[in-house]
Amino acid sequence: MPEAQPRPTGYDLQPEQILDGRFLLIEIVSRSGMATIFKAIDQDNGQIVAIKVPYLHFESSPAFYSRFIREGEVGAKLDHPYLLKFIEVPNRSRPYLVMEFLEGETLAERLKRSGTLPEAEALSLASRICEALSYMHEHQVIHRDLKPQNVMLLTDGSIRVLDFGISKTIGRRFTFVGFTPALGTPEFMAPEQVLGKRGDERTDIYSLGTVLYRMLVGSNPFAGESDDVFVAMNARVTGDPEAPRRLNPQISEQAEEIILHAMERDPAKRYPSAAAFKTELDAPLKVALTGRCRRLQRPSRWRRHWKNVVLIGGVLIAIACGFIKLIYMIVHHGP
Repeated sequence: MPEAQPRPTGYDLQPEQILDGRFLLIEIVSRSGMATIFKAIDQDNGQIVAIKVPYLHFESSPAFYSRFIREGEVGAKLDHPYLLKFIEVPNRSRPYLVMEFLEGETLAERLKRSGTLPEAEALSLASRICEALSYMHEHQVIHRDLKPQNVMLLTDGSIRVLDFGISKTIGRRFTFVGFTPALGTPEFMAPEQVLGKRGDERTDIYSLGTVLYRMLVGSNPFAGESDDVFVAMNARVTGDPEAPRRLNPQISEQAEEIILHAMERDPAKRYPSAAAFKTELDAPLKVALTGRCRRLQRPSRWRRHWKNVVLIGGVLIAIACGFIKLIYMIVHHGP
């Protein structure tokens, strides 16, 4: 009777191996819960690239595979200096993504080290992100998961917006399948995402407003509401964030106005486009002060808003079920 073969793990590829006879794997850059990123040499042209390879047991997950394929498809159709560049590879033997190799750190890492950014630097960075978003929106793509972890600050001074795994094509219906953060990251989600609505380009504008808030204030919006995710998510549906200048008086009135304009709960009251957002970021002294900071509404207690409770509860139940499925897969298929 033949010996049982060991169950393959997600770590089947190692440095010094050659993938598909083309990519020489040099070293492991990082490992997440679902994929490994390698630094590699494209032997066709000598270019240094990054290769993202999912663990074998996730390749059979419809939810993960859908996100992985979407990231590659969206990345391949976009070509902008501030967006991560993908390299198309025909006839791949297994799922993997080939991307430009980046030297630098994420905005999240920078903020962890420095706390906040100088106002001029933060507005300039937000302006460049707006430029990238404007290009995406012109090509009918909404990012939907903009956050400091998905902005790379390169050593040459440039930036890249990363991770198109839950992006959505405008006008195309999106279906939630299994465990995937299809709704975004709670701390940076727009109110319409919390409520499970489809959203549009203005969803990205809200998220960028929260990123700018974090860069200038030093904490995320609604951070003081509760450590409970349920309460914090409901807060952005029923109320507005703390006025930025109350938490950091060094912020200019114009910068505060810009942040609060981008973070209006009603999408119709936000900047109508990333281009309009960028215009004010580039010329803050020309921003009209409308008194938004004096009209902010404190979030209502979630118990008084049973409809929101039901909607948000459904979202959290879906995510919880996904986590249970994920744990089951790890236990039964290896780490």
